[in-house]
Amino acid sequence: GEDLVPEEEDSGANSAVAATSAQPSIDEGALVQLMDMGFSMNGCKRALTTVGGSDVEAAMNWIFEHNADPDFNDPMPEADASASAPTSGGGAGGVDEATVMSLVENLGCFTADQVRSALKESNGAADRAADWLFTHMDDLDGAIAALASKNEGAATSSAGPSASATPLEDGNGKYALVGLISHIGKNTGSGHYVAHLKKDGKWVIFNDEKVALSETPPFQHAYMYLFQRTDTVGSPNGGY
Repeated sequence: GEDLVPEEEDSGANSAVAATSAQPSIDEGALVQLMDMGFSMNGCKRALTTVGGSDVEAAMNWIFEHNADPDFNDPMPEADASASAPTSGGGAGGVDEATVMSLVENLGCFTADQVRSALKESNGAADRAADWLFTHMDDLDGAIAALASKNEGAATSSAGPSASATPLEDGNGKYALVGLISHIGKNTGSGHYVAHLKKDGKWVIFNDEKVALSETPPFQHAYMYLFQRTDTVGSPNGGY
């Protein structure tokens, strides 16, 4: 009976290690599918880990039942610690290389370096990173260079000098209506959405496959209005 106490402690430690190692590996394709539905990366990882790692339908059902849990968006305690070891670009600016490669493969039009920059800007959120990439496609290299210079400036100087170095475009701006989205139906959960965009001074309706000129756009019934700032068109701030 003298050796019972140390044996129980060792068995407890061994069981904790076994529980950690018993966590299923997460299928990257399943993770991307769930994140494409708008859920956070941590929440999707938690759901896949719970259902075995690859069952998208079961994970989605788990998310619907647990997305209000207080720890739903928290990182997985042990899995994230072990997964962070092989991640390149350590420190606060490090990103999950598995997420990088998943986005590169699924988006199909961005390099790994571009995806890493977007993930750093989005604090590792894959959905926000993808949105950032598509938003800046017109001058992606320039946007990434601006991010790099911004991060360098934040690390080497205080907020005062860096803020004065970039002129702001605050003030009274002039905007023009360039688009609107209309909803046809009893409520926003059902029905049909139609878009109107202004092109070359004329309004064009986009209704599924139907694209045609619109003589009377429903300005007063739009669900969402899109405006473009007109006083800076053609002369954007060079600091951005």
